[in-house]
Amino acid sequence: MNKPALNYDQKNDILYIVIREGIEHHFDEIAEGIVVEFDENNQPIGIEIIAASRVVTSAIGRERLAMATAA
Repeated sequence: MNKPALNYDQKNDILYIVIREGIEHHFDEIAEGIVVEFDENNQPIGIEIIAASRVVTSAIGRERLAMATAA
């Protein structure tokens, strides 16, 4: 299995995680600002995280993020 590819749009603060190649057929917003894209077989192909810096910081925790970036 290939590792997911990460693409970050710094200007718009959007993180896109490519799970597998495919054409988006539909999507589902599973939480505020987190969208999962699906192909025609209902298989996930990507995850889009809007306001990624806020979401990632919140998920990791500010203290742990500060420790990781200080190293």
